[in-house]
Amino acid sequence: MEKAALQQLALQVEQIARKDGELIRAIKRPEVFTKEGHANFVTEADLASQGFLMEELHKILPEAGFLAEEGESGKLPEGLCFIIDPIDGTANFMRGCRRSAISIGLVSRGEGLLGVVLNFDSGELFSAVKDGGAFLNGRPIHAADTSLSESLLVFGSSPYYRELLDPTFAVVKKVFSQCGDIRRSGSAALDLCDVAAGRFDGFFEARLSPWDYAASSVIIREAGGQIFSGRMGLSYERPCPICAGSGALFPKILEAAESEGIF
Repeated sequence: MEKAALQQLALQVEQIARKDGELIRAIKRPEVFTKEGHANFVTEADLASQGFLMEELHKILPEAGFLAEEGESGKLPEGLCFIIDPIDGTANFMRGCRRSAISIGLVSRGEGLLGVVLNFDSGELFSAVKDGGAFLNGRPIHAADTSLSESLLVFGSSPYYRELLDPTFAVVKKVFSQCGDIRRSGSAALDLCDVAAGRFDGFFEARLSPWDYAASSVIIREAGGQIFSGRMGLSYERPCPICAGSGALFPKILEAAESEGIF
């Protein structure tokens, strides 16, 4: 798709995300269900959000397929595909932590074309299309260039994969020994967007699913940051390790992750 067409599509996707945020906020005390895996939950709001997104996105781009967190199939369709997370940070949402997001990415043949991420509590909406720059509520954003000693690392603990506990915290310990401080928030989509906005300088998680990073990968690249998933390149087909960042911190994250055998 041409940049102009993507930009027009992004405006429509942003409107859908805003309406979906209103739908989620209107669901009070949503019913909670458990999924396979440690402390893995889905709520009534997740399911309602996903249904709304798939219906509305199909209207504006009917030729696109879908890969969604609560979907029956984990296979990436060929051609244009929306990769969506109806609520990234479900545990935060369940506990009222106000750090959850709707994440909508559009990919084609392994390339990220469009990303929209909405924090439906704060109203912050991050967006980007390929070669079009990155934006927060319509204003341009850029990754930071912070000195290593002052940089902030935000990370995910891959809670569904307890076998990754030791290498995960070994990486964090190595990076923490060199950087300014660390953070853990519970929403990878928002963490990556905050790296794109210069609020954090780097992100690491040993295993993430495509719906956690598809949208944000476009946003962080368009903001001048980097995202890395191994020598084979970023995959939207399966869970994989994610390192992202800018400035002096990014190579230190890669170095630590490689030393712990993450890639």
